[in-house]
Parts: sequence; C-alpha cells; structure tokens
Amino acid sequence: MEELWNDFRMETFDFEDREGRIIYPDVEPIGKIIFKPEYLYAFPKFEIEMLKRGYYLCNISHYNRWAPDYEIEIMEKFVKHVANKLGASQKCILVGMSCGGLQAAKFAERYPELVASVYLDAPVLNLLSMAGLGDAEYDQATRLEFWREMVSAYGFSKSTIVNFRESPIDNMQPLIDNDIPIIMLYGNCDSVVLYEENGKVLEKFYKDNGGTMKVIERSMGKHHPHSLDNPQKIVDFIEKYSKF
Repeated sequence: MEELWNDFRMETFDFEDREGRIIYPDVEPIGKIIFKPEYLYAFPKFEIEMLKRGYYLCNISHYNRWAPDYEIEIMEKFVKHVANKLGASQKCILVGMSCGGLQAAKFAERYPELVASVYLDAPVLNLLSMAGLGDAEYDQATRLEFWREMVSAYGFSKSTIVNFRESPIDNMQPLIDNDIPIIMLYGNCDSVVLYEENGKVLEKFYKDNGGTMKVIERSMGKHHPHSLDNPQKIVDFIEKYSKF
C-alpha cells in the first residue's frame, strides 16, 4: 500500500507480522538507507533533509519499544530485507530518539556490520535509570506505564532488575571496536531521560576511548522537542563520518 509521509511517497508492507515502511526520496536515490526504528512521525527534520538528498528512510513497528532481543533480531532481518529490495547498501544510518535510541544503540552493538553511523537524540541507554532506580522523578502513571512495558519485554521483577546488565551502557565496546561514529543531542533540562544516567555514560566512554562523536547540548531543553530547528549540523556530521 502507498500513501504520503511529509509529501514523500511511503510504501507499507507486512514483515514478520509487523508493518514495515519505506519512504522514497523525491530525487535520484543514492543507494543509502536511514533507519528510524521508532517514532517515525516525531520531529523528522533531519530525515526530511536526508530524503531531499537521495537517501531512503525506513521504519518497522514494534510490539514493545524497550528493545528486547526479539525486536533487535527482527530489525536485523528488516534492514537486510530493505537493502536487498532497494539494491542499497546494507549499512544504514540509525536515528534513535528516546526509546528509539535504546533500539538503535542495541542494534549497533549487536550488528555493527550493518551500521554506517548513529544519530541519537535524548536516548534511553540505561534501563535501570528508566525503571526508577536513578534520580528521575516520574508521576505514578508514567512510572507504572514504563514498568509494565519493561516487565512485558524482559520479565523483570523488583528482585531481578537490580542485577540487569544488558542495557546499551553495559555493552559499548563493539561501538568502539567497529569505529561507529555517533552524533548525540540532549536537553540539559530533560527530566524524563536523565542525561547523566544515559547519554553521558556513552559520551564519556567515547571520549576515554578515542571514538568519533559529536555531542550537542540543547540549552534549557527538555525531553521534547527532539532534533534541531535547523538540522544542518546533524546532516554535516552524518555525511562526513558515515562509513559505508
């Protein structure tokens, strides 16, 4: 089925009992893919700019946004399927916002051979932080929503989550070993995904290990909005450092 996504042609199709989507550029394609695994419609200024430059954009629906292993495995199959369908590079540019950052980071750590670069935006990288074991102060409804979704994804109990060590911040070495470039944005007033407990850990790891990373702080920025009013800095980094 075809429809429009921000005035670009979008094809939707069934894939592994999920809905896959490919958005096509309105210029000659250049054989490269942007993969935004979550929140396709949210803050798409960067993706729109890349479509104008000939990149494809793809997305797949998830049963659970907290990136259990079965979702990451589906993502790997999906990227290969899309690349084969389009005759494009299997290496993709990942876009991960919030929980999409959790999905993107886990995918990059598990399948670095399929990743050209990563754009993270206020990313969830530490499930213990999001479960309320850090300094974030959520209202009761939000805390319960997060907890129920994590239990569904991982089978957590209060006794087992404290021993959980499978968040992206627990497995960052493959990112360095495979020299994956990352640009990361965050709001310094984000009270939902605390930077000190999530993105800051990745920033320090890259700095300590000589990784290729650019970090942009949104002054007085909260969790939303993501992206930048002018995404040119993101575009420039991605086009300069992506490794196809």
